[in-house]
Amino acid sequence: MGAAFRLALALALFASSIMAFICMVRGNYASASVWFVSGIVLYFVGQAFKTVPTAEELQQKELERERKRIEDEKKRIEYEAQAEKLREQEYKKCMKRTGLMCPYCDSENVIQLGTTRKSYSVGHVLVFGMLSGSAALGALCGFKNPGKNKMICRSCHREFTVKPK
Repeated sequence: MGAAFRLALALALFASSIMAFICMVRGNYASASVWFVSGIVLYFVGQAFKTVPTAEELQQKELERERKRIEDEKKRIEYEAQAEKLREQEYKKCMKRTGLMCPYCDSENVIQLGTTRKSYSVGHVLVFGMLSGSAALGALCGFKNPGKNKMICRSCHREFTVKPK
């Protein structure tokens, strides 16, 4: 049912309530009650047709749902692309930090040349052993933090150092 039918129902409902009021003022209560009941019937008929959407409304709702679905899909794709880009940046950052990727050319083709410091010092063992008077304490003090690892990139042939954690 179209908009014209709804308009006719609204006008009939309005007219029936006016006619019921006029009949009550004139003292014709039987006619007033008939007009009142017809107004109630028109109201419920109008409500029944009001809830049934027209074909145009259904088509409009379907188009709106489709637009929203497409928009949500675009947002999801954009979010996934952004997350993938962020993951790639984190991966590169981690690889550079650990020395498994060249900081100059971003190549993963790197080899370790060696460390700049050794991790155990006999000199420390002797000095701390003599100062403390205990060989065990001196042996423990011989351990020290290893130095930086020297790496070389096989792609760009540049050397770089990486500090181990």
